[in-house]
Amino acid sequence: MEFDNTTSRLEELNHAQALRNIPIVVYLGLVGITGCIGNSLVFYIYASIYTKLNSRIFLLFLAAIDWSTCVIDIPLEIIIVLNEYNFQDTLLCKFSRTGNALTTLYAGGVLLAIAVDRYLKICRPVGFQISNMTAKLLCIALFFVTILLIWPEFVMNGLQTVVIKGEGLNGTDCSVGDDYQKSAYPTVFKFFIFILFTASLSIMIVMYCLIGRKVRFFAYKSERRGSLSKTNTLDSTENLDDVSNLNRLHRTENSNAAAMNEYVHVSMSKSKDNVNTTYNSNDSIDDLKSMDSQTSEIGTIERKKPFKIQLSTTQLDQIKRRRTLARNTTYLMFIVTSSFIIAGMPYMILIILSNTIDNFVLNLNPSGRVVYGFFLRSYFLGAAVNPIIYSIFDRRFRHACRGMARKFKLKVCRTG
Repeated sequence: MEFDNTTSRLEELNHAQALRNIPIVVYLGLVGITGCIGNSLVFYIYASIYTKLNSRIFLLFLAAIDWSTCVIDIPLEIIIVLNEYNFQDTLLCKFSRTGNALTTLYAGGVLLAIAVDRYLKICRPVGFQISNMTAKLLCIALFFVTILLIWPEFVMNGLQTVVIKGEGLNGTDCSVGDDYQKSAYPTVFKFFIFILFTASLSIMIVMYCLIGRKVRFFAYKSERRGSLSKTNTLDSTENLDDVSNLNRLHRTENSNAAAMNEYVHVSMSKSKDNVNTTYNSNDSIDDLKSMDSQTSEIGTIERKKPFKIQLSTTQLDQIKRRRTLARNTTYLMFIVTSSFIIAGMPYMILIILSNTIDNFVLNLNPSGRVVYGFFLRSYFLGAAVNPIIYSIFDRRFRHACRGMARKFKLKVCRTG
């Protein structure tokens, strides 16, 4: 009879706490629904409409992992929230906690890869670039690496005995299992994840700072050139990146012979006498530099005076559009990364507090546990906010959404 009374009282306390946790359930439900719809839309648009968009592979993988968070992780988390004092399914707990760690860390890894990709495109445009195939292989490799990193979550998590303050009763919650409560492994693992998060965050900050510096440098040069001259001449000493990008554009997108045989006249000198040499624009700048050793008998390239490359208005427009697109995409990715960091910051702070302050969670009253539980799940917001960011800052995505809305409206009107 005493056991029945204890069970009944425990169920009453669990029900009361579940009612207090309704705000958390509503928050998770809204994030799940919004994220499911939004990420489905993102996946469709970037997979079927903008098939040639830079960074689309990263965006597709990011949308897929966010979608799985909204469809799988959030419903499991709602079940846990509604059974905070009386959770009984060990296997469900393991899958829930492991899934949360997998999606969160994997999303962070993809964002780190995006930061590297943006850095290469803005700061190293003539060097190695991440192609679509490389991006796919990188995202797949990141997935398996993340699994190797988070497997301890599946082992350590389970049913944890919790003391219900003021009742003298013990309940069960989904957290680090009782078998590992006195072990150092959970603390070491959390410290490792914190170091990994800090290192990744530092790398992303450095990358975007270098990108911002380069973008400001480009903007300064553009303003200076615009104030000095409005001609269609580019100075090679200040625009080597643009010329190389344009050459790459000709090689990949222009297969006709005319585009492959444009010539640039390089002014050369021989003991104060000028000698005209023909240089193929599709060759690399390094090939031009190597001509010094081959022209010792007839003269050397004039280094003090920059040579001029005559570009058409169309070519200048191509350079401007490519540079503007790169800057806009980088700005968009920076905002996405910032939102991910901001969403996960409360979680990291609470984890630090709970591991440095003794009985931090146990000393909270029921209302305090609600506030704690709400901010502990702040990182879920990152799974739903990305489609909203795209709709605000990505004109192409916004245009595609409007087009889909118009088609849907016309279809509804026809059927009606």
